[in-house]
Amino acid sequence: MVKVSKLTMMILILTLIAGCHTGEVMKSEKDQVLFDYIGHMQQQVENHEWREAIISMEAFKKECDNRKWKLQMLGELEDYQDIELEVEKFKVNARDNDESECQLGLKQIEYRLSSIYEI
Repeated sequence: MVKVSKLTMMILILTLIAGCHTGEVMKSEKDQVLFDYIGHMQQQVENHEWREAIISMEAFKKECDNRKWKLQMLGELEDYQDIELEVEKFKVNARDNDESECQLGLKQIEYRLSSIYEI
């Protein structure tokens, strides 16, 4: 009986340790595309490629819309709505050639996505 208790205790501890780091468990390769878009747009903003950045943001928005159900299931409604708001703000800031606001917006989007996928 003691061996069973020790085995059960070890399994419980391993499960607890493994469960403590749930980061990126829900993120698939397709979801990684969203993060790749952000990195690409950061480079475009740094290089002052405003038109390309806006086009990339449109593609990012389309990808988000394709994963809307998953984002809404995993995250809070506020997270998804904040991403939508930041997307629109980014487009306005990119049209105004505002590098700092664009970079800040991209960081906000990246943070919101991370908080959704890292449960």
